[in-house]
Amino acid sequence: MNGVGETGGMGYYEAQYDWVWPLIGFIAVTVLAIMGVNWILRKILRVERKKFFSNSSNFVNKRHEKVDAYFRWGGAAVSIGALFAFQEHRSFLPVIALFVISGIQGAYTMYMERTYADNPNDYKYSFLQFVTGTVIVGTCMVAFFPDFAEVMLDDIRLLAGLVN
Repeated sequence: MNGVGETGGMGYYEAQYDWVWPLIGFIAVTVLAIMGVNWILRKILRVERKKFFSNSSNFVNKRHEKVDAYFRWGGAAVSIGALFAFQEHRSFLPVIALFVISGIQGAYTMYMERTYADNPNDYKYSFLQFVTGTVIVGTCMVAFFPDFAEVMLDDIRLLAGLVN
């Protein structure tokens, strides 16, 4: 019976949702681990907690705020461009592009904090926060989604093939 609402032999209510619990676990463990590590780093380095949606505490001066906006909008543009460029491959390359841009943005933030911040430990906290956050996200991704590493390696091979 090829009626409306059927999905290739599987009824509408018979869809596979076994990916939901690992996703919820990944998000919960990642958020809790990053929050815990950041709390410990703030206590060790004696750095004030920055407000999440406040511009006044997240930038050391107006130049930092302006260049950070360029990175944010440029990163979004590069990610959207990569999304359209690699649309037929269904790859994670747009996400990788976003991570590269955020790494450059983080390096600029560390430079500005080292040069202009009142607390000399601000840039150390930013560096350690970026490194530990990246390690936690990568570790949790591989732990909750074991096939993720192979997909990422396939994307790297795809990118290497396009560059050559």
